[in-house]
Amino acid sequence: MRKLFTLGLLGLLLPLSLYAEKSAFGAGDLDSPNPYGLTKAEKKILDNKQTIGNIKGTSSKNRSRIGNVEESVSGMQSIVEGLNENVRKNTIQLQELKTQIVGIQETSGTMNTRLDEIVLTHEEHISQLKVVMGELSTLIDTINTHYVSKEEYNKLANEINSFKLEVSKQLRKIASSGNSVYDNKSSANVANDAYAFFKAKKYADAIDAYEHLIKKKYKPARAHYYIGESYFLLDEYTNAVAYFKESAKLYSKADYMPNLMFHTAISLKKTGDDEGADQFFEALVVKYPSSSQARKSEKFLN
Repeated sequence: MRKLFTLGLLGLLLPLSLYAEKSAFGAGDLDSPNPYGLTKAEKKILDNKQTIGNIKGTSSKNRSRIGNVEESVSGMQSIVEGLNENVRKNTIQLQELKTQIVGIQETSGTMNTRLDEIVLTHEEHISQLKVVMGELSTLIDTINTHYVSKEEYNKLANEINSFKLEVSKQLRKIASSGNSVYDNKSSANVANDAYAFFKAKKYADAIDAYEHLIKKKYKPARAHYYIGESYFLLDEYTNAVAYFKESAKLYSKADYMPNLMFHTAISLKKTGDDEGADQFFEALVVKYPSSSQARKSEKFLN
């Protein structure tokens, strides 16, 4: 087959040598982009050159396609290898998971045993706690029998505070001709001392300090209010009402007004003036409806 092709090619090239001499104007030039004046043999040669060129182009394209296919096959092989690796890893993980499940089952059995032990111990503790509670109840009964109650203690404390207050009054009368212990202090410092006494439930000392501030005309409305509060907490309701009234007269827009009105109402109720108490409860509900004292007042009114 190769011999026949070679002989044919020689047959085509032989006429080319016979007509190699080209025209002075380019006729018969096979290398020209647009050859003309060709003989039949030259035309045949030109056709064969074009056929050979087409065959080369097709062959090059086919080689390129084969290369692409080979690359695709190589890529597919990589993917398959990756999938095989994933399958291998998944198999290992599945085996590990099975091992973990077996371990969890064993641990669960141990935990159930431990839980039973805890429940048993808890029941024992409950039994012990019941015994302790019984002993504590007996102790409380003993305390209630041999010691004063909380109400009795508070009553005694108020009586002591009242006694201290009375002694303080007498001492102030005796020392009225001399200088006050607060004379060397600024009014602001005395006010701090007075409030500290009040918070510490040293009401006699608080009243003494606030009385000094009233004499100095330092925030007299607030001083009257805290003296009223001190008397209120000492259950001296008549004195409390008197100081509350003076405080409201001096400054009716103070931030403590809801509490002042509420404690005034309670003080009036304690002294038997129910009608006066209800008037303060009603005024408090109308004037300060969103206050906690107003809500408490509504309960008294109902």
